[in-house]
Amino acid sequence: MWNDVRTAFVLAEEAVLRAVSADAELVVFSEQYATGWRVNGCISEKVTGTEVKEQWLSLAREHGVAVVGSYMRELPHGLPQNAMLVAGPDGEVITEYAKIHLFAPGGEKKRYTPGDMPVSFSYKGVTFGCAICFDLLFPELFRDYLRSGCECMLVQAAWPAARVADWELLLRVRALENRGYVVAAGCLGYDSISETEYSGRGVVCDPEGRIVADAGGFVGGCCAEVDGEAVRELRERWGIWPE
Repeated sequence: MWNDVRTAFVLAEEAVLRAVSADAELVVFSEQYATGWRVNGCISEKVTGTEVKEQWLSLAREHGVAVVGSYMRELPHGLPQNAMLVAGPDGEVITEYAKIHLFAPGGEKKRYTPGDMPVSFSYKGVTFGCAICFDLLFPELFRDYLRSGCECMLVQAAWPAARVADWELLLRVRALENRGYVVAAGCLGYDSISETEYSGRGVVCDPEGRIVADAGGFVGGCCAEVDGEAVRELRERWGIWPE
């Protein structure tokens, strides 16, 4: 759905409840989940980016679980940023990341302000790195996360179904080349304005580049365990370690 924030959060809460019932500790949603992704704007006419952010924080606090949401971060001056929000189980902000690599063919550079730095955070004994959609095509970002000790990379996206094979390939490669986990959530559905079908395909890739959980092209999700210690041991064996 696009620009139906109320319904989006009803569905988000249902997803969080399913995840919590499966003992999940971190729940990841797709790029601009609450409003739907559009290059010409993801802020609802009725709901501001700040209000979307507050709803993510409230959702995490109400259910006592970390939630990785997304919202359009409004800046004091200039164009907004496409931001990933990591909300802790206490409803506080753990961190935020603004998309660094904007998709020039889609006109993003004309409508958004890029982020200027990688962002990582630690939670439950695992260090995570943050990326959004087109960032996936830039291996140097993921190498930065390796150097900062990230065992798992989080990727939010609105990835067209026509290129879903590229989505799977890039996620697996980023996991394999860095010997770390990749947890990815993709937008699902059809946008009648851009006439684009989005693929969904939320997946978890292990440090061997294998898909160990796959949500498929359906509404729902998937779960997997991320073992930070196993990543550190594997990197030691392969001589792949932060320099």
